[in-house]
Amino acid sequence: MLNWLRKPVAVHQRVLDYENGHSIDKQCLASKASYLVLDFETTGLDAKKHHIVSAGWVKISDCRIQLNSAVYQLVKSPTSVGQSAVIHGLHNNQVQQGIELEELLSLLLQELKGAILVSHHSALELNFLKHSCQNSFGRAPAFKAVDTLKLELYKMQLKGGPVAQNSLSLPACLARYHLPEVTEHHALSDAFGCAQLLLAQLKTRGASCTLAELFQQSR
Repeated sequence: MLNWLRKPVAVHQRVLDYENGHSIDKQCLASKASYLVLDFETTGLDAKKHHIVSAGWVKISDCRIQLNSAVYQLVKSPTSVGQSAVIHGLHNNQVQQGIELEELLSLLLQELKGAILVSHHSALELNFLKHSCQNSFGRAPAFKAVDTLKLELYKMQLKGGPVAQNSLSLPACLARYHLPEVTEHHALSDAFGCAQLLLAQLKTRGASCTLAELFQQSR
């Protein structure tokens, strides 16, 4: 059927509530902001054809990781996890015990109110968030994220010289700041490692660093 004959999808109330209740003061000091550090594990890298199979997040406020805010969720996938199981270690029988994608998105939109989204290589999380919200709710909010990978790249470029291959991976960044190793490709473990990395990065940027600067350096 022609596109113009299709009925528009009604925007879900969750999206409207998020948009009405979420605002960012970019001049806020980065040390005073609240953050939600998010990681997805997926069946592939293309948000248009692959699926989220797990999500982990933890919040930061007052420059401290709030351990009681940690969340780990398995997410049902409409297709087999296929070869991606080799990466994240999740198999079909585990994933099918998870929650529905729409429930995950509703939880995230609620948790993100008043918090700045943070991820390591945030393009993946942003792409999956936007595509999933568009499909589930009829519209994707204009998500913005602080990217700890881009923050590290910015710092390394200021020093000059080549950036070594794989030097921007989460384990490599954690090692550079003498932070503990994490279990790679476990959503909550990676989110926790990313949160530790962000706090270490903020310390190197000084007390006057603003959210505007973090967003600029995350581009």
